[in-house]
Amino acid sequence: MSAHAALKKHHGSKLFQQDIVQKISSPEQLGIVLRCWHDAEDIPPVVPFADPLMRPLAYGEVGVTFLTHGSTREILSQSDLRLVDRTLQPGDYCKRSIDDVRSGVVTNVKVKGRIAHAISAVPVDGWRTMDDLEDRGDAEIGDYVAYDDWIGQVTQVFDESIVQVTSGQLVRLPELGSRLTVGETGSNILPPPPDGVQNLFGIVQGRNEGSKDVVIAVKHNAYAVAWLALNQSLDPATAENKSRPQKFWYGEDIGRLTLIRGRSDMEMRVGDRVYVKDTTGLPTTEHGQEGDATGVVQVQVYSITETATELDVLWQDGVREILKSVEVIPYLNPDEYDCWPGDHVVWKNEGMKRAAIVQSVNAAQRTALILFADTGAIELASVLELDPHGNADLDAIVPHPSSEAFGVRRGDFVFIHAIGTTNGLEKPNVPRIGEIESWVRENPFSQGQFVGWRKDLQDIGNNIASQRNALSLVEKMMQRPQKGDSKLSWCGEVTGLNLDGSVIVTHPDFTVQVYPLERLTRLYDGIEQLEDGLWDFEGSDDDHSHTEDDEQPWVMDEDGIWHAEQHNGDWEDGQDFYGGMDEDSGEELIDATGGHLDDDNSSNMEVDEAELSHDDPQLESRRSAVSCPRSEVDPVLLNENQESSSALDSSEVHGILESTDSHEDDQGDNARWKRFEILSSAPPDHAFFSSTPATPSKAFLGRLRREYQVLSSSLPESILVRAFEDRTDLLRSLIIGPENTPYEDAPFVIDWMLDSNFPNSPPIAHFLSWTNGNGRVNPNLYEEGKVCLSILGTWSGDKNEIWSSGRSSLLQAFVSIQGLVLVKEPWFCEPAYDKLRGTAEGTVNSRLYSEKAYVLSRGFVRRALEIPLGGLESEITHLYRNKKRLQKVVQDAQTLIWKSKNTPEVTVEDQDVAVPRLTAGGIIALERTLNKLIGFLDSSSLV
Repeated sequence: MSAHAALKKHHGSKLFQQDIVQKISSPEQLGIVLRCWHDAEDIPPVVPFADPLMRPLAYGEVGVTFLTHGSTREILSQSDLRLVDRTLQPGDYCKRSIDDVRSGVVTNVKVKGRIAHAISAVPVDGWRTMDDLEDRGDAEIGDYVAYDDWIGQVTQVFDESIVQVTSGQLVRLPELGSRLTVGETGSNILPPPPDGVQNLFGIVQGRNEGSKDVVIAVKHNAYAVAWLALNQSLDPATAENKSRPQKFWYGEDIGRLTLIRGRSDMEMRVGDRVYVKDTTGLPTTEHGQEGDATGVVQVQVYSITETATELDVLWQDGVREILKSVEVIPYLNPDEYDCWPGDHVVWKNEGMKRAAIVQSVNAAQRTALILFADTGAIELASVLELDPHGNADLDAIVPHPSSEAFGVRRGDFVFIHAIGTTNGLEKPNVPRIGEIESWVRENPFSQGQFVGWRKDLQDIGNNIASQRNALSLVEKMMQRPQKGDSKLSWCGEVTGLNLDGSVIVTHPDFTVQVYPLERLTRLYDGIEQLEDGLWDFEGSDDDHSHTEDDEQPWVMDEDGIWHAEQHNGDWEDGQDFYGGMDEDSGEELIDATGGHLDDDNSSNMEVDEAELSHDDPQLESRRSAVSCPRSEVDPVLLNENQESSSALDSSEVHGILESTDSHEDDQGDNARWKRFEILSSAPPDHAFFSSTPATPSKAFLGRLRREYQVLSSSLPESILVRAFEDRTDLLRSLIIGPENTPYEDAPFVIDWMLDSNFPNSPPIAHFLSWTNGNGRVNPNLYEEGKVCLSILGTWSGDKNEIWSSGRSSLLQAFVSIQGLVLVKEPWFCEPAYDKLRGTAEGTVNSRLYSEKAYVLSRGFVRRALEIPLGGLESEITHLYRNKKRLQKVVQDAQTLIWKSKNTPEVTVEDQDVAVPRLTAGGIIALERTLNKLIGFLDSSSLV
């Protein structure tokens, strides 16, 4: 192992986003980490880099914005920095170390900070807490506000800032947005005057590039508010008459709003500007002169320069601790089965589903004590049988924009239903409400100018700014809830989860109440809605198209310089992957071996299975291209208005069959294991059976003939494909899990549909997931059927990996799934995780994922034997009975369980095994399936 690899293995990630750091070589420099080498969203931009922080990061590098020394931005090695404080919020997950399997949830946060004058930077001695600071009613973008039984969210503000220029003059700067803060300096504070304008705001003259402007005051004078949801405790008649309030708030109207902030919003962070209750003896600055339009401005605004954070942590095993935040690390990649005491989950097994509340979790053994809500009994369960999220196919890291989920989480904003009423769902389901108003999504610009509601808000703000010195201008600040005021007792923040399933809610007036889960409804945050909408757009199929001008992958050359990687060797446009005759040009097409695939005696296109070796480092590095973002694709119905059949007539079928190579499948035992076969009719259980096929064109049938030829001669022994005379647009494939992977010996069935645009568009795949709602068996194989693979157009891979009518084939798609998806370490199929290969964090998470994949895929064997699979019934029976594969599956599982119980430490000979040992939770889940498989061994139903 190289020194670099060893460092990566043992140290992993040291710094994370939002960490407060100190430059070791210049201790006076404090900064905030904004980017890390391990960030999932770290995508290199096009050169030249407009921002010094945006170049690609090498292992161990972070991007930092320093709060001192002119807010410089640098990329540095983690070893050049010292961690000062770590920012965590209630509800965040954490660990003691990267390789620790036990995690905790932050239940409370206490922060103290040091302050300095925002402009002079004169420090103030001692530490300050939130009790020392004013709680002002200045709402920021993203804050919640309440009015007339509605909860809204600030989506935009209009600012009036006062800026001192180099000459000492004060300039009032009105502008849309919250761009500036008190104390900010630079030559670009004031926008450049338009062409032909000599003076900025009539008073600033002679400005040059060396000018240094200082922001000395900032005030929000108008707000745009999107109203999300209504008080859920109102009776229906009252609620029906509550129309949404106005969108713009300014002047005296601002005083009618009540500002609602959660606990995390009220804690101080480095860089925040604050007001101190007692300013006696504290530094101040004065700006301007008597008689100026702005008058003399006295500044008593302070900046948080350093923080020290203390956390209350609830660990999975129920232990509670108070720790410094620097003593833990953020848990950024939770396992999908992770849960914590008080969480609402659903236990799933043998077709049963029961609501339960987690009491404690043994993370090392993947077991949990759960309280069943229906009986009150506490039982031990495998976490692999628990669904903590409400949709087992959802990633635990990025919440899915569904309308409901299981339970609530600390930090959730919730509505309280009236006594005697519920949220309308069966526990543990909790609905989520809040519909952002359509105007929020309007385009902001047209020809470089604000338009729509932003232009309206800009006009309002400018009008107020123009009246700033008028005696008639009256403005008020937002109200803040007072302790004991019950006006907002119908909403609050989740601050605790009890082991009996009840929920602790802190109301805006700081009173605390306990509620049953069924009386709560979660708020769907407006900014989260916008982000989810953006994600859905980016994850749409249209987003996966590529052109020759698409951005190339980035590589580092020997000199350490990053540049776009160049690709050569593409097939010429119009050249068919198989050879034969191009339908459009009439030119003869040649296969990769030089053979003519339209000739009956053509040489076969061979698939070099060595290229798909699971130990191939180049293959490992490419696996990140096969995963995909979260989106749902159900079996689609294409060309529903087409009335013609896509069936092949008998002459076409015989023509194709006669031209195919049978692999000698008609001899001996292979007669029951035909790798490719055309059946008379598609089975009714095919995922696309109900879709209406299009009339096959001559070009379609010609391409299909060549596809069939290749499939009949080049499929590996572990892949079977069935085509159908009556439905040329459908196929079914059976892929047997490769050796020394978590999927070994398990059957994976994928149904395929070729739409009318094939081969110009890729085949459409639907994976038959048999996990019974217990999570994905692979990051690329979704429970609802989606298959994420670049060649299928469901993930935006490199242009050489996506489907091309001239380069790609059905065979390539089938083999890619076996070689790039059903791999030894499937956790790394997620693009964000591939960079963690070789780190302690990656090793731990990969081991847990592989255990889950192994246990779930044993259930696939059971499902294939329990319910006959159309078109593959005899093959399944032949494989698992005649070839004794079922016996092998059972024996391998029994051996693994024995080793896990008797020699839990992995031995030298087992170190390279995909799943060398199981946790206790894995054993519990596997033994349930194993008992069924043993029953099949003794059952005459297999005869």
